[in-house]
Amino acid sequence: MSFNKYYQDELSFLREMGREFARAYPAAAQFLADRGSDPDVERLLEGFAFLTGRLRQKLDDEFPELTHAMMNLLWPHYLRPMPSISMIEFTPIPGAVTDMQQVARGAEVASVPVEGTPCRFRTAFNVDLYPFTIERADLEMTHDGHPSLRLRFSMSQGALLSQARAENIRLHLWGDPAYALYIWLCRYTSEVRLRPVIQGRSGQEINVHSSKIKPVGFSKEEALLPYPKISFDGYRLLQEYFTFPEKFLFVDLTDIGQFTSTANCDVFEIVFVFSRPPAASLRISKDNIRLYCTPVVNLFPVESDPVRVSNDRVEYRIRPAGSNPLHYEIYSVERAVGWVRGSAEEREYEPFYSFKHGLGPSGRKAIYYQTHLRNAVLSEGTDTYASFVNIDQETMIPPTETVVFHLTCTNRALAGKLRVGDIQTPTESSPEFARFQNISKLTPSIRTPIGGDLYWRLISHLSLNYISISNIQALRGVLELYNIQALYDRQAARANERRMEGIHDIQSRTEDILFHGMPVRGTSTNIAMMEDHFAGEGDMFLFASILNEFFTLYASLNSFSHLTVKGIQQGEIYKWPPRIGQQIIL
Repeated sequence: MSFNKYYQDELSFLREMGREFARAYPAAAQFLADRGSDPDVERLLEGFAFLTGRLRQKLDDEFPELTHAMMNLLWPHYLRPMPSISMIEFTPIPGAVTDMQQVARGAEVASVPVEGTPCRFRTAFNVDLYPFTIERADLEMTHDGHPSLRLRFSMSQGALLSQARAENIRLHLWGDPAYALYIWLCRYTSEVRLRPVIQGRSGQEINVHSSKIKPVGFSKEEALLPYPKISFDGYRLLQEYFTFPEKFLFVDLTDIGQFTSTANCDVFEIVFVFSRPPAASLRISKDNIRLYCTPVVNLFPVESDPVRVSNDRVEYRIRPAGSNPLHYEIYSVERAVGWVRGSAEEREYEPFYSFKHGLGPSGRKAIYYQTHLRNAVLSEGTDTYASFVNIDQETMIPPTETVVFHLTCTNRALAGKLRVGDIQTPTESSPEFARFQNISKLTPSIRTPIGGDLYWRLISHLSLNYISISNIQALRGVLELYNIQALYDRQAARANERRMEGIHDIQSRTEDILFHGMPVRGTSTNIAMMEDHFAGEGDMFLFASILNEFFTLYASLNSFSHLTVKGIQQGEIYKWPPRIGQQIIL
C-alpha cells in the first residue's frame, strides 16, 4: 500500500472518529467534534497524520524486512524491479559497412525524451552487421520436390559477399509466423543450401548440415537481465521467457565461411530444406525474417547523490543522481565508496549480505552497508535506503564524510510510455556505422514485490529444496512464480497459465549413459503436453525448449538431464540429447 493511503487513512480517522469520540465523551475531548477552520490546527492534524501514517507503514514493513533479508541472501534477484524491454533493429549506414562490424553486447542506446528525460537501454546480444539485406523470402518447393524456405540476400552497392567476413548469420523471426518458423527451422530442417546468384542465375551450391542451425538466447552470455552470481540461472531463463518470449525467436546459421569467403557475388540465396511441409495457411514475407536485431532492456549505470554520514541518522535514502530523481529507480547497488575525512583516500564497503564477514583486515570491526526497500512516498515504485552496520548488525558510523553508491537503475514506468520507433537516439557507446530503432512495443516495468505476496514466494522457493520439479504441481508452482506478466497483463498472464496447465503428466526415472567413456547417472524426464493449450506447435516447442534448458541447469554437476516431450493429441514427439547438469552440489 502506498504511503499516501496510510496518510489519508490517518487523517480521515482523526476527523471522523474524533467527532464520534467527542460525542461519546464530550467532557474529555469536546473540541474534536468541531470541523476547525484554523489553518494552524489543520496543519497540526496533517502533521500528526503524516507521522502516524509513517509509523503504521513502518510497523507493516517490519516483517517484510526479515523476508527481504532472507531473499537478499538467497534469491536477491527477486527484490529487483522488472525493467521495460523491447526489440531494436540496426540498419547499416550505406557505405559505412563493407565487411563485418560488431555492435557489442551492452552497447547503450537511448530514446526520445519522455517528460524531459531520455530513457536509456542496453543491448543483450552481440550484433554482427554485414553489407547485405534480405531482398525476399518465399516458401516453395525445391527442384527435387522438397518443401523449403528460400531467402535471397543482396549486397550493398559495390560490396561482394567474399569480402564481408560472414562466418555466421543471425535471423530474428518476427510477426505472426514467428513461432511456426522457429520450429520449422530448429526441428524440421533437413539441410541448408547456400548458392551464389550471378547475373540472375544460380551458381554452385554448398550444402550445410542442419546441425549448423543454433537456437539463440539460452546461454548466460545472452542474458537479458543481470542476475547475481548466487542466484540460480534457470530462474532468469523463466523470467525472461514469460516477460519477453520474443528474445528466444532467433536462430544462428553458423560456420558458413567456406561458402561466403569464395562467393564473389552481390546476390546470394540460403535455402532451408524441410523434412515436412509447413501448414498451408502459413504466409511469410521478408518482414517476418529480420537481420541485425537484439533485445534491449531499460538498465543503465549511474552514481548516487553523495550521502553525508552523520551521528544523528540511522539510515540514508539512496537517490540516483539526475535532474528528476522520480524518473529513476534503483535496480541494484553495485558498490559503495567513501572518502576519508581530510584525504583523497577511498574506502570501499562490502554489502552486509556478502558472505565476507570478518574476512578482511579489519575482522569483526569492519563496517558493511545494508540496503532496505520501502514503498515510494511520492510515486509508484520503491525507494532504497542504506544503513551501515558491523558484523553483529549494530549501527556504526563510517569514519568517512561522504559515501557514493554505484548503481544500476531503470526509468521506472517512464519507458512504458515510449512507442514503436522512439528508441532511436545514439549515445557514446552506440555504433557510428548504423542507425537503429525499436520495432516492438515496450513491456511495462514491474515494481519490486515487497508486500505480503513476497512471503508466499519466499516459502515457495524454500519448498523447492525439498520437492522434486519432476512433480507436476511443483513444476507448475515454480513456473507460476516467474509468470511476472500476471501482475500487469491479464491476457498474457492467462496465455502463460494455459501453457502451464498444458503440462498433463510428468514421468522421470534414472538413466545411465557413457560420457567421454565414463559412466554417468542422470534423470530421464518424459512430459506429456496438451497441444490445444498452446497457440500452435511452434509455441509448444519453444515452451518445451525452455523447460529442457531449465532442467539442464537444475541438474547437478556430474549428472545429466534427458528430456522427451510428447503431445497427447497429435502425438508429436520432441527429444533433446542428454545434457550435463550445471548445479554444483556441496
